[in-house]
Amino acid sequence: MIDILGSSWLAYAVLVIVTALSRLLCKNWFAPAAFVGLVWSFFIGVSLLVVEYPIPGRGLWMLVLLVIAIQLGALIVYQLQLRTRVSVHPKWAGEFDSFIGLCRRYSVVCTAVALAGCIYFLFTSLEEFGLSFTWIGVLEVGARWTVMRYDDVLEPWSVRLLVMWLHPAALLGGILFACSSKRIDRLIGAATLLPALGYGMLTGARAAILLGLTCWISGYVSTLCVRNEGRLKLFSAKRVATLLFTAVCLVGMFAAIDAVRDSTWYQAFVLDFKEQKLATYIFGSPAAFADWYAHAEISGAELGARTFAGEFDLLSVKTRTVGRYTVMSNVVAGAEESNVYTLFRGLIEDFTAFGALLVAACMGGFASWVFGLGSRNAYLTLVWLSAFYAAVIYSPIISFFSFNGAALAWVIAWLVLPKIKSRPRLLSAAYCRSGSVIP
Repeated sequence: MIDILGSSWLAYAVLVIVTALSRLLCKNWFAPAAFVGLVWSFFIGVSLLVVEYPIPGRGLWMLVLLVIAIQLGALIVYQLQLRTRVSVHPKWAGEFDSFIGLCRRYSVVCTAVALAGCIYFLFTSLEEFGLSFTWIGVLEVGARWTVMRYDDVLEPWSVRLLVMWLHPAALLGGILFACSSKRIDRLIGAATLLPALGYGMLTGARAAILLGLTCWISGYVSTLCVRNEGRLKLFSAKRVATLLFTAVCLVGMFAAIDAVRDSTWYQAFVLDFKEQKLATYIFGSPAAFADWYAHAEISGAELGARTFAGEFDLLSVKTRTVGRYTVMSNVVAGAEESNVYTLFRGLIEDFTAFGALLVAACMGGFASWVFGLGSRNAYLTLVWLSAFYAAVIYSPIISFFSFNGAALAWVIAWLVLPKIKSRPRLLSAAYCRSGSVIP
């Protein structure tokens, strides 16, 4: 039925139109309906340009429908909120100052613990492999752990228990960076990304760096959104420059990680920029999902075992598979392969295609409700909105909360952040005459 709707480009055009309408209705790119559409319009558009063979239309339509389901759920709740939003509120003036001290203190503690885990992991690995403490020796650690990980050999539990604190460190660091304008606080906020970078180099894995960066960005963006009560511009000159700089850094990081993974047995470190391999890793997941769904034989429902794989494994409900998917999808005419299938493959395997659409709509609706709550409850909005942004940013790869460290970050944030007292729904008439109405 879906195949008769046309090509993959037609599916993409529908997503772009719905995203543009979401932006017009919500008047903000950071509103959940517009934000998820913006992220996926970018990734699907680039994927269509990168891959060198026709993407199955049936698979891409399913991907687009899942994204639109999130948008429709968010738009429905947004329209319902508009009908009841009669409150008038002042801006969050100095309330966020109470976040600074706590975020500074606990982000430093979490960063120190995670860095201690990286240092411990480095020296135990050097001793285990018989390597010297040199640049080549350190790079060799990453290459050897890459090989061992594909043989289902994981880092010791002691290392993982220490390093997992990089997630709350990055989340609190992003919030601190957004709350404070002091140079020392911003330096501390940026430094919280060091454990993620170090662990990624030592294991030859990109996931650790991407997870840390996702935690940081979600904390930073959600804090700015709440402080400005949803009025946050995306395409200002400063933010566009920051996005471009971040993109260049990520591409360079991926190239460096690939060099670490390909370095073996004390060979020289050579930065070999493999454009097609990087393009496949960064933008190949929409094509991989479409190819999988077009040929998938889905049986049963795993009821969350894919979406929350880490938590199910921790509770001994279902063992987590290293690398998650062992079957690769040829996303670039057989030249490059990928086993990255986006968040939505896990949702479908957990709840079936129809159930995944319902879950997606509920996720969008809840995120929109939280976004609209920002003028009355900063604490609640910050915690839940940052979780939504993190899930969306990481959704082109896999479920963000399938990692125990990611879940730990939001548990720590829930416990650490000060509970700013909720504002009353209605204020006095004297204030209403002088205040500003939240749009």
